Amino acid sequence: MMDRAEKRKYKRLGARFDISCREVGSTAERAYIGCTVNVSPGGLYFETENATFKPGSLLEVELSIPPRRGLLEFGGRISGFARVLRADNIYESARGTNLSSEIFGVAVQFCRSPKLCM
Repeated sequence: MMDRAEKRKYKRLGARFDISCREVGSTAERAYIGCTVNVSPGGLYFETENATFKPGSLLEVELSIPPRRGLLEFGGRISGFARVLRADNIYESARGTNLSSEIFGVAVQFCRSPKLCM
């Protein structure tokens, strides 16, 4: 099997952070929530139970960074705007149960560098 060439500009770091997002221009007050799978300065990939993300949609995203000794003592948030590149339907068993649930994977590209708020 041949290795595929990496097309991404930035290397992604496998990291799990809570994420919330809203579609820009939406009148819905509810934010969608999920958990990142990987993150880079150029974008991220997250999993969610919501199937509403369409390629090309503009999202306002916010990641919650937990406190970490010697790094971000009080934690913080990374926020910015991102465009949906793709949304994949990932079918998996509900964690730790015999029930089934649908999980969706969403790849987004930041429109500009996100901001860190502490």
